[in-house]
Amino acid sequence: MSKIILYTSGTTKDPKEVVFSWEDIKSAALRSIREIGLTKDDIVLDVYPANTIAHYTVTAFPAHYAGATLISTTFDPYTYIKLFKKYQPTYISLIPRHIEILEKTKEWEQLDMSCVKYMVMGTGRIDQQLIDRLKSKGINLISNWYGMTEMPPPVFVGDNSEAFDFTPKEGYTVSFSIEGECIINGYHTGDIFDVETKKFIKRKAGESGTGTWKTKP
Repeated sequence: MSKIILYTSGTTKDPKEVVFSWEDIKSAALRSIREIGLTKDDIVLDVYPANTIAHYTVTAFPAHYAGATLISTTFDPYTYIKLFKKYQPTYISLIPRHIEILEKTKEWEQLDMSCVKYMVMGTGRIDQQLIDRLKSKGINLISNWYGMTEMPPPVFVGDNSEAFDFTPKEGYTVSFSIEGECIINGYHTGDIFDVETKKFIKRKAGESGTGTWKTKP
């Protein structure tokens, strides 16, 4: 069976090598399409490098399989804002580091993002203040995906909120240890949550966050 070797973004830890079959990639992309509600009428603005898993399963391949319009570019804040204004994307995905860089530009302050129907965020802790700042720019839905980096679609999501809905997506079983560690399909992820507020707290020291539950959902 042919394989594809990709990498995680490296935003929370050093980039990790992840190996998939092409069938894995297609399955993940199609599931992401269903989660997003992506259609041929959507416009997708993609900034993830082509050697990363997110490019294939969060943005580019979902756009391809849905028949949507795809604009793919390397990330530069000024180029991003220029392309955003020109194409008016309906679906985007950014990580907190992208927002941190964009917010340092003058153009960002006046950018109207009301064309965006759905935005995916992930990696690390997403705080409510960040979500609220993005909402104030007109974005309809900001979906915080947990478990997306190695194998989208997510295990669970938080819509317009840093708190997650702990109802797991199809194919996953989830439980939590006494200390709040998330256990997915029997695998201890090393990710600690506050089970009362349903917020992500931290990753345990020394944990990589990878495991067979992500490569074989």
